[in-house]
Amino acid sequence: MVETLNAISYAKINLHLDVGNKRPDGYHEIYSFFKAISFHDEIQISINKDINKKKKNKKLVEIKGSFSCSDEDNLIYKAATQFMEKLDLYFSVQFNVKKMIPEGGGFGGGSSNAASVLKALNTYFHNFFSNNDLKTIASLIGSDIPFFLQESTIALVTGKGDIVEPFSAIMPEYQLLIVYPGFKIKTSDAYLWLDNDRENNNHNIEKIDNTMLLEYPSKWKFSNSFKKPLEKRFEIYDRIFSVFEENKADFYNITGSGSTAYGIFTDKGNLNSAFSDIKKFCPNVCITSTLPGKSS
Repeated sequence: MVETLNAISYAKINLHLDVGNKRPDGYHEIYSFFKAISFHDEIQISINKDINKKKKNKKLVEIKGSFSCSDEDNLIYKAATQFMEKLDLYFSVQFNVKKMIPEGGGFGGGSSNAASVLKALNTYFHNFFSNNDLKTIASLIGSDIPFFLQESTIALVTGKGDIVEPFSAIMPEYQLLIVYPGFKIKTSDAYLWLDNDRENNNHNIEKIDNTMLLEYPSKWKFSNSFKKPLEKRFEIYDRIFSVFEENKADFYNITGSGSTAYGIFTDKGNLNSAFSDIKKFCPNVCITSTLPGKSS
């Protein structure tokens, strides 16, 4: 017998991202404010209830969706297999993913997918694992996943992306324009460009008071360490940011290590105008919003 679950996998943007020095483990230190947005993937999860205590020889996890990687390299696959390992129960499961979040766009789509799978499977098994248990499983898969496991839609994320401090105050909901330039950027390439462009590898992170998040977006002093390296290598960002400027975006930035740019608008007319202008040279643009704030 097969039972079907449905999960929504929300994207995130980085309101701020400061990349520090490389750690002994090869990762860079980061200091970032993550914010969940309504842009999302939809995941249908079909579980075969013929559950066995012992691991089967046949392939247990099948993934259908617009992915460029193999099933085994997909974070959904890793999340499901790690969940089974920790649960010590094995079952056949199929994931049908309606993929809207582009790969290599800086939205954390893969991490969000993995977190949504962990939460859905845990619900199916009557919350066998605590949230801390799920975070332990997540640590074996990818660094950004803990953010998507929390209830708060905004958090300070530090370390290699694994230390998440939810922001307890509730932020207003903002409309934003997200612009995918039509190409993805490998995280490893972005970090290489950043390191090469810096005169030296000694960069001290400057901490920002999180009360800045409660300011009007036009007063935000946030930045992204990857913005200059990407502008240097891809001319399209100058065109996108010029449109944001001309249409009075309250704030704009790049999310993650690229490739997506976004602009936050508090005036709907300016938002629609920017949408029309960018659509002329970049078809992958859409209007979405930040998710309502939720206290931690």
